[in-house]
Amino acid sequence: MPGTDRPDGRAGGVPPSAAPHRVRVPTNIHRWDAISFLHWPFAPADVERVVPDDLRVLTHDGMAWVSVTPFVMCVRPPGVAVVPPRWTFPETNVRTYVAGPDGREGLWFLHMEVTALWFVVALRALGLPYVRRWMSVEVDAGQVAYRSRPGPSSGAGGHEILVRPGAELEPPEGGAWDRFVTARWAAFHRRGPVLLRTPVEHRAWRLRVAEVTTCSVDALFGRAGLVPPSVPPRAHFSSGVQVRVGVPTVVR
Repeated sequence: MPGTDRPDGRAGGVPPSAAPHRVRVPTNIHRWDAISFLHWPFAPADVERVVPDDLRVLTHDGMAWVSVTPFVMCVRPPGVAVVPPRWTFPETNVRTYVAGPDGREGLWFLHMEVTALWFVVALRALGLPYVRRWMSVEVDAGQVAYRSRPGPSSGAGGHEILVRPGAELEPPEGGAWDRFVTARWAAFHRRGPVLLRTPVEHRAWRLRVAEVTTCSVDALFGRAGLVPPSVPPRAHFSSGVQVRVGVPTVVR
């Protein structure tokens, strides 16, 4: 199977392009709009240092992968027809690809930024590493600009990412590596000593190639505990998807 390339068992398989499960009782409905995916290869040992011991870092082509994903988040409670005021805001996260003790795969978030204070408070209570930032997303003339700067009591940091979306991939969900770094259907997070896994469901990504013309992300990698990359990223762009977020469950 493509991706299973290491004798030490850390490699991951190729995820399905659509969710392998149903989220029948969502806690929230999200839209992830104007989303870019920027990907860098890392030595697996470097990523293992910043991931909990009970998670296994996945590899593709012998490398661990770390991705920066800036986008516009829209949150809608189940049963509510419209997105409430101030429930649409920029988000940027830094993530890697892992498997849990039971072998199920997902994301581990190393750093997460949003503008919405209420979202930071709610999600940090579930163990996700959110901080508040002043942020913006601007879509104009074939370019998407994602910017952040330190918010109240959030310390140093900030980033600037400019992306020019290109042609749609063929097939739109991409090949084995494209799905490895985009088609992920759960996230792990820790609440104290308890490891949790939250499933998501959405249609398959319709991915486009992307050119990254500005990539000032050193502070993001510093906050994630990693040495900033010295090479340009490989990148994707998508106009977005609607997402059903499931109930967190304890990983035993």
